[in-house]
Amino acid sequence: MTTSFENLVNDCLYNWLGYGNLNGPIWFMGMEEGGAEIWRQRTKTMTESLSIRRSFSLSMDFQHVWENLYNIPLETFKGPNVWRYMAAFLLSLEDIEPSSENIREFVFEKKKLGKLNGNHFLCEFLPLPRQSNNSIDEYKEIWNTNSEYINELAPKRFELIENVLTKCNNVKLLVSYDKKFTDRIINNFDSNIECSWRNHSKPYKLIKLNISDNRILYLLTTPFFGQGQISYEGLKYAAQTIKDNKII
Repeated sequence: MTTSFENLVNDCLYNWLGYGNLNGPIWFMGMEEGGAEIWRQRTKTMTESLSIRRSFSLSMDFQHVWENLYNIPLETFKGPNVWRYMAAFLLSLEDIEPSSENIREFVFEKKKLGKLNGNHFLCEFLPLPRQSNNSIDEYKEIWNTNSEYINELAPKRFELIENVLTKCNNVKLLVSYDKKFTDRIINNFDSNIECSWRNHSKPYKLIKLNISDNRILYLLTTPFFGQGQISYEGLKYAAQTIKDNKII
């Protein structure tokens, strides 16, 4: 018998992809959210968070969700997070130095990240908040293992992503900063490496993807956005490579 919690979870699996402009030229590809509203900031319970998420559309405004729905002002976030590295790349594409000050202004003061009318989209491959991407404890009454959860959702989530990318002709570049997701993207689509390089011994690749018979995109794979794996300098060089290849 399906529980009310399971019904709530099921409503959140395929209604939402991420934050920002679905037809923006740049998509950042992440695995999933860490659920800061539940575990770190604790402004919502799991049930409250999922109840909000079930009403999401495919794309949501980043600031609106965090500040108005989760009641967490963006300026309260401290320390490193993937958002800062996204900003570093976006600023570099506009020939703005990705300094800590400029990044802080972009994300936490002017709050330009993930806007519905912006030039980018923050895509989350998996839809449910979890404390760890190796654990399924929060949803153990639905899935027995992490692999069971991913194997059930992955085909439908990729189909959803592929359908959106096929329709959104202005999307030019996918930026994947999670190796597990990078591997899944490459395995899911026909691909060819255009060029590769290293920055401080960390690998970067620019890959051409055949999304469909008449849809070609580029995939930039990078080290993880955090945990000492990547630098603003490395993203600045990657952005210049994208511009040199006239992708954006």
